[in-house]
Amino acid sequence: MTEKLLYVFYQDSLDAPSIHEYIESIDRLNELVAVQHTEIIMPGISNAIYINENRIHIRPDWLDKRPAIVFPSEIPFNKNYFLGTVFGMLGNEEKYPQYFTGYPAMLYIFDLVQTIIKGDEGDTALENILSRTKFVHPFENYAFNHNVAIALNYGHYSNDINAESIDAHYADALQLAFEPSYKAFTLKYYATFLIDNGQPEAAMQLLNQQNFKALDDYPNFSLERVWCQAVMKQLSFPYNEALITELKSRLWETLQFYDKNGYKTIAAFLWMDAATVANLSNSYAESLGYINKAVIYFKEEGQEEMKAQAQLIRGRLFYDWAQSGNPQFYRSALEAYHEALHIFKKEEAPDVFADIHHQLGVIYAELPDENKKRSIWAALSATSFNEALEYYNKVDFPYQFGMICNNFANAYAKYPQGGKTDNFEKAINFYEEALSVRPASQYPTERAVTLLNYLEASWKVSNHNEGFNTERYDDMVAKANEIKTLTADEQLIIETEKHLQLLEELETKM
Repeated sequence: MTEKLLYVFYQDSLDAPSIHEYIESIDRLNELVAVQHTEIIMPGISNAIYINENRIHIRPDWLDKRPAIVFPSEIPFNKNYFLGTVFGMLGNEEKYPQYFTGYPAMLYIFDLVQTIIKGDEGDTALENILSRTKFVHPFENYAFNHNVAIALNYGHYSNDINAESIDAHYADALQLAFEPSYKAFTLKYYATFLIDNGQPEAAMQLLNQQNFKALDDYPNFSLERVWCQAVMKQLSFPYNEALITELKSRLWETLQFYDKNGYKTIAAFLWMDAATVANLSNSYAESLGYINKAVIYFKEEGQEEMKAQAQLIRGRLFYDWAQSGNPQFYRSALEAYHEALHIFKKEEAPDVFADIHHQLGVIYAELPDENKKRSIWAALSATSFNEALEYYNKVDFPYQFGMICNNFANAYAKYPQGGKTDNFEKAINFYEEALSVRPASQYPTERAVTLLNYLEASWKVSNHNEGFNTERYDDMVAKANEIKTLTADEQLIIETEKHLQLLEELETKM
């Protein structure tokens, strides 16, 4: 079948002459539309409409090729509605409105689709959808709630949208859906909404109520994919080995389905997930193979930004491996992050640009090398940290500012000492900056870690008085005692007690 922008499938051969006649009535439309007989729904083709029993049907798109709008279940098959549907599916905003003058519901739906695709302000499109409140058929009530949820979830509006309203419409649609495939379609986006809003456990509860295996392959694996995302959002150390094992199995089965059927973009996302899961088991070679597969697929599909996202994960994996006693991977991590910088420019993606430079600052500080070169790496590290702080400033992003300052201070403690500078003094200054935005009431653990780092640097900072520095001693004792009020973490308390013991011994000697 020659690839076209839109496919028209029919079941009754009596409809074929009319379909061809309608298409031929528009100059060169046949160059964009393919017509073919079929006895089954083809869920692997998103850009398709079906003609059956004198009705037009647009089935759910399981491949995320278009906004997840549910269309009316029974669109009358006539010339106007057929051509309006064709031009609507082709995204031709100049053409489709003229064919739906007698069918405003379809006009409003395609207007909504276009506002979501283009990212335009959708107030008018949403108002038009909301204006329809009387439903003849139960399916219309379901479709209304589903479409309002999708519109609120993925559209842009002049006023902020209440997440509770989105949740309510998704919940109503899920309850009203009586056909399993449509119920699964709503569930997919409802669960994704919950995950995106920090509720992966709630998403899992919804998904676990559905018997995936009773569905056809496309809805089945679409829900499996969302289930895997929900699980990955909940993974934390110490890991639940039974859940990890189940995740690996279901993720692999889902990945194989999309990979074997040639859906490389979706498969690439799953390869990234597989790389992350493999890394949790310290399977470095396996994880690297998976992430490289994702990079290749995104490149083949022309998804340059997603390829760069995969490089970010690749860089993180290499850094983790380097930290696990494989220092040769530091340079590989640097290469991956620099590859990502080709796409994430400062002017276009300042937040990602800053995140990358934060990571580069950390890596350059830890890069093992001879002392002469380490001075070069230290300079590059400081430059990257300053790039990160240029975006994540103290006023607008206090949490990120504190994290970067803490890591910048750690880096200064690792830089080779110069003749005229005291890197530990600079480290102290950055730790103080971090502490200024890490109050005990909000970030007790983060504050405790920074205080402990501060103590480590305080032992090494130059003492210009050449004698017992009472001010510094009192400061260190106070900070050590504060740590004990902030955390019950056994390792942090042990390290703190060591400092207090050393300080007590120092005072005794003096």
